[in-house]
Amino acid sequence: MARPPEFDRAEALTEALHLFWERGYDRTSIRDLTGVMGISAPSLYNSFGGKKELYEEAVAEYERSPAVVVGQAIGEPTARDFVEKLLDAAVREYGSDEHPRGCFVISDPLLHENRQLARNAIHDRLRRAVEVGDLPDATDVEALTDYLDVFLRGLSSRARDGADKATLRAAADVALRAWPSGL
Repeated sequence: MARPPEFDRAEALTEALHLFWERGYDRTSIRDLTGVMGISAPSLYNSFGGKKELYEEAVAEYERSPAVVVGQAIGEPTARDFVEKLLDAAVREYGSDEHPRGCFVISDPLLHENRQLARNAIHDRLRRAVEVGDLPDATDVEALTDYLDVFLRGLSSRARDGADKATLRAAADVALRAWPSGL
């Protein structure tokens, strides 16, 4: 009969998530993971399957967390409210001391598909705003999506480089002031 794990699996997963977030998949070793998780390599393999499976589970855990800023804003009633909440969430989450700085999905090159899904969600939200008349018909949804996507990536990068929340907030405020008045 197999012995039950002698560690808190959820806590170990969180520690692995944070390490992957800080270093990325490629720069994180099994030794690094077992050290931060406080478990042996056999326990890691028995509980998570291996580094790749642990990474996939960590990404899924991140995607369910409040740190995902697009999901926090997507339901806002207007495009302006959506952008404001998106940037507020980015400032709060990217600058948080509760987890590694910046955005995990933006920072790890392996998560291209996740970045594309977030970009698609922004695009769809802005397209719906045009369809319901919240944004003018002439709105270049592609360009506006690119603007928000690039801006979020920049905020994440600045946060990872040590920018404090006040710096991130100031940049977000400039972006909000740049929101076209006709929109």
